[in-house]
Amino acid sequence: MWPWESGVLRDAPEIALFLCLALGFALGRLRFRGVALGGAAGTLAAALAVGLLTGGVAVHQQVRVIAFSIFAFTLGYTLGPAFFAAFSGRNLRYLWFTVVEVVGALAVAALVADALGLDPGTTAGLVAGAAAGPVALGTAADALQAAGLAQQALGPAYVLSYLLALVTVALLTLRAAPAALRFDPREEAAALWRRLDGAEETPPPAVLGRAHQVTTGEGRTVGQAEIAMGTRVSVERLRRNGRPIPFGPDTLLQRDDEVVVVGVRQDVVNAGAVVGPEVPGGRELDLDLEVADVMLGGRPPATVRDLRAGLSGQGVQDLHVCEVRRAGCRLPVRPGTQLCAGDVVRVTGLKRDVDRAASWLGARADAGRRADVVYLAAGLVAGLVAGLAGGLTASIGCLAAGLVFGRARAGRAGFGQYDAGAARVVGEVALGVFVAALGLSAGPAAVELVARHAWQVALGAVATAAVPVVISLAMGAKLMMSPPPLVLGAVSGQHGLTTVLGGVRAMSGNGTPLLAYTVVHALSGAVLALLGPAAVALARWVGA
Repeated sequence: MWPWESGVLRDAPEIALFLCLALGFALGRLRFRGVALGGAAGTLAAALAVGLLTGGVAVHQQVRVIAFSIFAFTLGYTLGPAFFAAFSGRNLRYLWFTVVEVVGALAVAALVADALGLDPGTTAGLVAGAAAGPVALGTAADALQAAGLAQQALGPAYVLSYLLALVTVALLTLRAAPAALRFDPREEAAALWRRLDGAEETPPPAVLGRAHQVTTGEGRTVGQAEIAMGTRVSVERLRRNGRPIPFGPDTLLQRDDEVVVVGVRQDVVNAGAVVGPEVPGGRELDLDLEVADVMLGGRPPATVRDLRAGLSGQGVQDLHVCEVRRAGCRLPVRPGTQLCAGDVVRVTGLKRDVDRAASWLGARADAGRRADVVYLAAGLVAGLVAGLAGGLTASIGCLAAGLVFGRARAGRAGFGQYDAGAARVVGEVALGVFVAALGLSAGPAAVELVARHAWQVALGAVATAAVPVVISLAMGAKLMMSPPPLVLGAVSGQHGLTTVLGGVRAMSGNGTPLLAYTVVHALSGAVLALLGPAAVALARWVGA
């Protein structure tokens, strides 16, 4: 790089930082045989390259602290409901996948660091990269700073280890596992899809809407007419003198009013005798269908089947469950799909039915409000204070606060809105700023340091990534006897590698692996924060 350009970037680190963000996210989009590096790893690689060419760009430490605190809180807030739900019921079995990942990665890394003589910074970068845990990278940086140890090797070791771990996990999950365990992913996923249907369900009765002219119903109130027609019918629209008017149960019907009667077929046919003749020529009044996202509260129905059964007890006549999302992932909508607090269910139907369903299930998401900044900022303050007062790092404090504040908000509409799309953008940008600052500050010495240990780091990264995956595959398939799609989803969730998850979904042909992925990812995404400080402490102990 030319001296003038290097001088500009060193004197104005904000330019270098955002340059690395642009280059890194562009690099992260590139795919080689379906595998992409990702925005965070791409930004770190770009920052290391810029730091190498410029001789290092100093970025204030507080920039890193603020950026990573925002990322850690956002991660915890997004995973919070699913994280706590993982400790209940049948989800507890997935906790073993996270235990295997943490214990296996630390055990292998300790052996590698002892045998090859790696320093704490390189060891921590190796562990964080092999576990594909950017949150572990941040907590490792905090631990190294608190111990007064060099951080220069952390970033380069992470990038090299991440790349090798990505390839290793993809090969083991997508290639080796089906061959070694002798199963056809598509057939097994189709069989699991069918099992999620359970027993044959009685389809809900068809709901009809008909327009009638008031004759025999003159003088009755709307409520009286509904009772006379049946328990599964209601008046949805009322037009008088050609114009819609507001009405309630006590509104009197007048001759020649037009009403829209909605309900199940058996009761709607009574409207002609109770209200009056059907409007000829199909001249029906408009019926507005409504679509709403509902966040499930603290005690949601156990499955989609239970949700549908419970809706009928709430006076809901016909409501379609279109989608179920957990921690940003879309789950298959099957009768046997398990539900957890904090899941977002998209429903569609008449406004009356949607309102009743939202009131029973939890709270409607406010589409017009993307983020409750007051609540989120209060959570960040609580996390930072907890990190300082409790002897923790700021990053771990913010992660813990995000988990608690995210869970507290589940199923409540009055506060805490944080749109999934907004959270994704904020988290990615905050993490990008952190890794860019880390890489820019490393300088040429860091790359030279890791280059001297390149083969050791590469060997350690492959072993640290492979051992937990192999143990988890054997444990899930042979000991737990879980369906193969769930085992593959759980292994993908250990590392949170969306690229590998995409390959697993394509190989399976449906979304069943997500049922395990979302649980394990919520657990591992939070618990992997402990890998950073643990790897630093372990490397110091081994090297002592």
